[in-house]
Amino acid sequence: MSGWSRPPADAPASEIIEFWLPRAFAAAPRRPPPDSPSVRVTLSGQGGGEWDICATEEGLSVQRREPGLRRGTIPDCDPDLWLRQSGADFLALLRDDPDLPVLLPPDADVMDLLCVDEGKIGLLAQIDGRISFEIEGRRRRRWIIDVASGRSGMRAGRPRATVRVDSRTCEELAQGTLAPLQALLAGRLQVEGDRALVMQVVMLVGAVRSSL
Repeated sequence: MSGWSRPPADAPASEIIEFWLPRAFAAAPRRPPPDSPSVRVTLSGQGGGEWDICATEEGLSVQRREPGLRRGTIPDCDPDLWLRQSGADFLALLRDDPDLPVLLPPDADVMDLLCVDEGKIGLLAQIDGRISFEIEGRRRRRWIIDVASGRSGMRAGRPRATVRVDSRTCEELAQGTLAPLQALLAGRLQVEGDRALVMQVVMLVGAVRSSL
């Protein structure tokens, strides 16, 4: 891994998004496909905020959105992908949390998440909805990410489906000893709501995980 594979351990979420990510992107040898999705990140709680992120061959554009900004005040304001979670859960993705399983494999680079290949982008473009993922950790720790994709997902007031998974299942998925589809069919992924949407997302996650 490069020296830019992970942000500094003491960096707040806003600094990681606004400063570290563009610099890490500039230092990386990889470049994204021309049709890479634009991403909106909304973090709640301490150090939270909202940012629009777009990766191109020239660099990583990060624009912070001001509170109360109305739809249409920024050109192309509808992103392709909208990620919502707490600031603490965002940081837990990038650094160890003793009450959670490893969320990003140690051998994975953050650029693996920003430079998704064209095949995975094609799968993402087929997903149209909003879904919430919850990981049940130890001592009542719960990690949550709310993901919206497509026109319906951008306008949904709440997730159409919720997927819950325990730490053991999450670890087996990360290690590759359990396939996402197998976990879903075995009931180890607890699903509420739109199962067809969940199936689409599970297939995408499996494809992305196999490339890390």
